[in-house]
Amino acid sequence: MAIGEIIKVEDAQTYVVKVPPDAKKERIGRFVKITKDDGFIVGVIKNITNSIREDLIPYIEPDMAPKYAPFNEDFRNSYYVLHGLGTICSGIIKYYVDSPPDARDKVEILGNEELRSFHTKDGKPCIAYFNTNRELPVNVLLSMLDHVEAAYPECGAMLKLVKKYIRRDLH
Repeated sequence: MAIGEIIKVEDAQTYVVKVPPDAKKERIGRFVKITKDDGFIVGVIKNITNSIREDLIPYIEPDMAPKYAPFNEDFRNSYYVLHGLGTICSGIIKYYVDSPPDARDKVEILGNEELRSFHTKDGKPCIAYFNTNRELPVNVLLSMLDHVEAAYPECGAMLKLVKKYIRRDLH
């Protein structure tokens, strides 16, 4: 299920995705994938921004938009800011992004099996990327851990300790 397409690549790990107006909105901390030729980039939704085209605000009242701008009934724009965590290429997992995506690449929600695969190294659960991505906002990190815990319930006790440690850093 596509949630949008990349409209801007800021650097190897930061991408902006335009969300279609009719798409179901996702939450911060949700894992996503960007399909490339030989695999895909795994990322996380780091932020969500919304805007209204300022040039239309003074001229079209919301209840009049369908009549005067039927081609563009919803002139609000939503964007996801993604943070690249790593790649899965031909079954090989790397916890870094060595080649960023291209503009117009489709972004999809990472499936449960793909999430488990990304968090498995040598047959064991692994979140080796986590410490190198500690600059992400705390709410993003906690949400990521919730998703990993849902995919790996057997690691719940360890992930609860990691969450406790992250929350402790807040104070």
